[in-house]
Amino acid sequence: MKIRYFLLPLIIVSLMLLILDNEKTSIVNKNVISDGVEVSYPFFGNEVVDRYISNYLNKYLEEDEVFVDYDYYNDGSKYYTTFYSYVIKGNMISNNTDSFLIDMSNNTIEKTVVDYEQYDFIINSNASKDDKLVALTFDDGPNYNTNKVLNILNKYNVKATFFVLGSKIKGNEYILKKMIGQGMEIGNHTFNHLLLTRYSEEKIKEEIDKTNDMIYDATGKKALLLRPSYGSFNSKIKRTANMPIIIWDVDTLDWKYHSSIKIANRVMSKVKDGDIVLMHDIYSATANALDIIIPKLLEDGYKLVTVSELFYYKEIMLEDGKVYGYAR
Repeated sequence: MKIRYFLLPLIIVSLMLLILDNEKTSIVNKNVISDGVEVSYPFFGNEVVDRYISNYLNKYLEEDEVFVDYDYYNDGSKYYTTFYSYVIKGNMISNNTDSFLIDMSNNTIEKTVVDYEQYDFIINSNASKDDKLVALTFDDGPNYNTNKVLNILNKYNVKATFFVLGSKIKGNEYILKKMIGQGMEIGNHTFNHLLLTRYSEEKIKEEIDKTNDMIYDATGKKALLLRPSYGSFNSKIKRTANMPIIIWDVDTLDWKYHSSIKIANRVMSKVKDGDIVLMHDIYSATANALDIIIPKLLEDGYKLVTVSELFYYKEIMLEDGKVYGYAR
């Protein structure tokens, strides 16, 4: 009896030690905490890996307010690590996700592509469901005029969504990077601007996937929204899209008028809370119209947000394959 009672705690302690040994890893959690900065990161005790992580994190440490956290799992000597960063600038919060494969067996670390349905989502903490919100959207770019549109949006510190054509991205990757840098949202407008209702599901998927890949390659961000060419859709497109389909409630007809005054008047005579406004960033008149439209909308108490923000604040859940023209 005494031997049994002696062995029982010994067995329990042995099991505990075995469990602890199985959970042992090379990672030590480190933190950098100062005014407005809180960075949590893994330390491996490996000069190559730790230097790489340090260099990666330096870009965040230069920000005024930043929070970085991480998650990982390991398979033997391979560590799959994902960093989650939140950078606060004024009333804006941008989040970002970067993933790395760290192989301790050969002292290497490489950035990996993670299949997250995640966009670099911008949250305007001043907005609420009861605010008057409008989403300006721009189709058919990028081209030489897109920079002018971005500069005007930036001048008024407002956000918008750009539905880009895959065929226009090559050579204009810097414009997409600028969009992301300014907190704009990038959506998918197909590759060749085909009337997809006339095509097979295979061709529809090709037009969408090819553009999604190019957006990701240019920005490191996945487009979450689709606007089919001409705003046309049918059951095939809804089945194949695997993304929410965004059309519009206010059509500026800028392609028809090419007059900044007419474009502005059309918006101001029709706009309502929750509207999605269709424009094209490829026209000079559209860019000029923004200098009329934006001040008037702001003066009338509207807040200009991206499409994803619009539905987020109006508490409407976007679903893949469903069509949305406004948020009300």
